[in-house]
Amino acid sequence: MTRGLAVVGAVGAAVVAGPGAGVSAAQGGGQGAAAGAAAFTEVRVWASGVNVRNAESGSAQFRICQNHPSRANCPVVATVSETTVTAYCQKQGEEIVDSGYRSRWWTYVESPSGPWGWVNNVYLVGDEHLAHVSDCTF
Repeated sequence: MTRGLAVVGAVGAAVVAGPGAGVSAAQGGGQGAAAGAAAFTEVRVWASGVNVRNAESGSAQFRICQNHPSRANCPVVATVSETTVTAYCQKQGEEIVDSGYRSRWWTYVESPSGPWGWVNNVYLVGDEHLAHVSDCTF
């Protein structure tokens, strides 16, 4: 289901602290990224009190969370409400159903307070799979 027109925009310099924690430089995004590599873009969170989920970088839980984003695998690291966030890539994980929408797709985003983590696409403006956000290669 479409929830409106997504906000799209290229983000300037790549923030290595987020995706770089579990992604090699060759897979990174931003300026000078190789063809087909993920690139930073903006997405709009339409709901209030949306959990951003991730695990501590370098921990065993981090790899589990990264491989299958879900409520069970990824603890809450931030909360966002009706805002635009920087997105890196998206991948399938736990299916979330809320407000009449459902999605197995999760997008890796930087919250306005700083932490990177996963947000289910149910809470992002656009289709279940966001056309303007790359699929994760990790």
